[in-house]
Amino acid sequence: MFPADLDAPKFLADARAALAQSRVQLERFLALPADASFQQVIESFDAIGRPLDRVRGAIGLASQVHPLEGVRDVSNEFTVELSTYYSELSLNRAVYERLARLDPAQAASPLEARLLRNTLRDFRRSGVDRDDATRERIQKLNDELTLLGIEFDSNIAKDTRSITIGDGHAGLKGLPADYLAAHPQNERGEVVITTDGPDYHPFMSYAQRGDLRRELYRASVSRATPRNIEVLQGMLEKRHELATLLGYRSWAEYVTEDKMIASAGNAVAFVERTAAAARTRLGAELADMLAMARRDEPSAAILHDWQKSYLIERIKSERLNFDSTAVRPYLAYGAVRDGVLATTAALFSLEFRRNDSEARWHDSVECYDVLDGGKHVARFYLDMHPRPQKYKHGAMFDLSVGVDDGIPKAALVCNFPRPTATDPGLLQHSDVETFFHEFGHLMHHLFGGRQRFLAFSGIATEWDFVEAPSQMYEEWAWDTGVLQRFARHHETGEPIPEELVARMRAAKEYGKGLQVATQMYYAALALELHDRDPRGLDTTERMVALKARFLPFPHEEGTAFQASFGHLNGYSAIYYTYMWSLVIAKDLFSRFEGDLMNRQVAASYRRSILSAGGTKDAAELTRDFLGRDYSTAPFEAWLNRG
Repeated sequence: MFPADLDAPKFLADARAALAQSRVQLERFLALPADASFQQVIESFDAIGRPLDRVRGAIGLASQVHPLEGVRDVSNEFTVELSTYYSELSLNRAVYERLARLDPAQAASPLEARLLRNTLRDFRRSGVDRDDATRERIQKLNDELTLLGIEFDSNIAKDTRSITIGDGHAGLKGLPADYLAAHPQNERGEVVITTDGPDYHPFMSYAQRGDLRRELYRASVSRATPRNIEVLQGMLEKRHELATLLGYRSWAEYVTEDKMIASAGNAVAFVERTAAAARTRLGAELADMLAMARRDEPSAAILHDWQKSYLIERIKSERLNFDSTAVRPYLAYGAVRDGVLATTAALFSLEFRRNDSEARWHDSVECYDVLDGGKHVARFYLDMHPRPQKYKHGAMFDLSVGVDDGIPKAALVCNFPRPTATDPGLLQHSDVETFFHEFGHLMHHLFGGRQRFLAFSGIATEWDFVEAPSQMYEEWAWDTGVLQRFARHHETGEPIPEELVARMRAAKEYGKGLQVATQMYYAALALELHDRDPRGLDTTERMVALKARFLPFPHEEGTAFQASFGHLNGYSAIYYTYMWSLVIAKDLFSRFEGDLMNRQVAASYRRSILSAGGTKDAAELTRDFLGRDYSTAPFEAWLNRG
C-alpha cells in the first residue's frame, strides 16, 4: 500500500499515469474496426477502467486516513480529476453509440448480455443522449458535486470537539476504571472528553451527570457547523438540478430507480411502514425511560437525546440484570481482533497471515494476507484506532478488485480504543458488533473481487443490498459459542460466562423500537431533503420537523445534526438501505440459525452471494442461497420478539 512518509507528488504522478493508461484504452476502444466481434467490443470497453483499479481505492483511502496533510490534499485533487474523467466517459456519445450497435443476441453468455444491458442503462441514466449544452451542464454539475462532497466529509473529519470537566474525575462518576485511567486529570485537575467514538459512546451510556452528557451531546451534533449547512445546501441544489436535467422529478427519484426498491415512493412507503411496525414497542420503551428519569427528577415530563443511552443502560441493569460494563473486561481489542479473524477463517476455511513487510500509513495499521487452500487470494489492512484528521466512523474501503493481479484488496477503518502497555483497550460490545459488521463488508468485497468483468467485481450489487451481508454477520457477535472462542477476561483469562452472554442477549431485545424509529428518522431525513426542489429550503427546520414525527426527543436549539450526518454525502437520499438490507439479512441468517459455524452453509453463502459480485440481481442472489424469494417474516418476528 502506501507508507507513512509517502511522497505526495509521486503519489499524484502515479495516479495520473494510471489515468493516462485508461485514456489509451479508451482510444483503443474507439478505434475498434466496425466488424469487431461482440466479445472484442465488451472486453475492450471493460479494459478502459482496469488501469484505474489499482489507484482509485488507494486515493480514496488516503484522502480519509493518511496522517500527512499533503497526501490528503493531492488525494482530494486527484479525486476531482478522476470524477471528471468518469463523468466525461459516462457522457461520451461515441462510446455509447459503439456499444449500442451491438446485437445482444451475439452475446456468448448471460453475463455478457447483462454487462451490455447494464452499461447502456447507466449511460442513459448519465445523460449521454442529451444535447451538447445539457451534457456540458451535467459535466459541470458532477464536477461541482465532487468538490462539495470532499468538503463536506473533510469538514466532519477535521471537527473533533470536546468538553472540559472542571472537577476532573469527580465528573466521571459512573464510568469504568479503565475509562478514568485513559482520561487523566491535567495539571489544573480538569478532564477533557472529545466527541470521538471511544470517548463519546461510553460517556453517553454511563456518565451519571446529565448536564455533562447534554454538553457533550450538543458538541457532537454541532460538529461541522456552520460550514456544512452551506455545503449541504449546495449539494442538494446541484443534485436536484442534475436530476431534473436527466428527466426526473427529484434526486430521490433518480437515485432509487436502479435500486431494489425501484422508486422514491416505494422508499417513503417502506420507511413509514417500518416506523409504524415499531411504534407500539417504542411507546412501551419510552414509558419505561420516562419512569426511570422521574426517579431522579420526579417532575420530568419529556425525554431528551442526551438521556436515552444512559436510561436504557439503567433499565437493562435493573430490569434485565445486565450491566454492559460487565462485558467490557472480556473484550480487549487484541483478543477481539484475533477472534473476528479466527471466526471468519474457520467459517470459510481460510487462513489470515499477518504481513509486516507491506508498507503502512501509520504504525497502528496492520496488514493481513488471505490464503485459501494455501494460495494467496486477497489482502486487507486494519486501521482501527482514532487519531487527528482521520475518518471518524467505521467503514470498509475497497482498494482494488484485483482484475490485473488477481489479488483483491481492502481496508477496514474504525475508531476503537488503542491498547497501550497499561491499557488493554477494552471495547463495548457494540464495538464488537461493528467489527463483525465491517468484516462482513470486507469478505463481500474480497470474495466478489475476481469476476471476469470489472463492472461486476467486488461489492457491485444494488446499493440497497450492500448492507445485508454485513448486517447478517453482526449475528456472530451475539453467539455464546463464537464469543467464548475469544472473549476472555483480560486479567484472569476466564472465558465470558454463558449466563452473562444470555443476559446480554436478553438485554439486546430491549430498545429495538427506539433503534428502528431512529433509523427511520435518518432515512426519512435523507429522502425528504432530496425529494423536493431545495431552493429556499431550511435543512435545520426540516430536520426538526421530521425528528418530531419519528422520535420523542425535542431538538436541542442551536445544534444542526445534519451538518455531521456524513451519509448525506455518500448515501445521499438512500439511507433507508440500512433497514431494507436488515430485512433481507434476517432472512439470510435463517439458514445459519442453530449452527453459526456450519461450513457447508457458509460455503453455499460464499458461492451464492459473496463471490457472485454483481453478476446477478440481488433478488436472484438471495433466491440462489435461500431456495426461494426472500421474506419479511424473519424481520417481523425479530421486531416483535422479546
